[in-house]
Amino acid sequence: MAADNGRKFVYLAAAVSALGGMLFGYDIGVISGAILFIKKDFSLSPGLEEIVASSVLLGSLGGALAGGSLADRFGRRRLLVGTAIVFGLGAIDAALAPDTA
Repeated sequence: MAADNGRKFVYLAAAVSALGGMLFGYDIGVISGAILFIKKDFSLSPGLEEIVASSVLLGSLGGALAGGSLADRFGRRRLLVGTAIVFGLGAIDAALAPDTA
């Protein structure tokens, strides 16, 4: 019975990991399509275009590295609420941004 629970956990962990990888790939695809409009709207040079696109990946890396220890320290629920607040404020800030500077 205990081995069966362990097997279920491994399958669940693998499924969640696969879903996370799929969503990460989806995000990369979204920024690839969005960068065309971002480049046009903000008149980005090729260098700034690279920085804008790579910031998505750097943000993902930072979140992945810090997420576990932050969840241990503050709890998952509080961390999710805090993340939602930061995401909302970032969306508002991005919507109101006049340029990339």
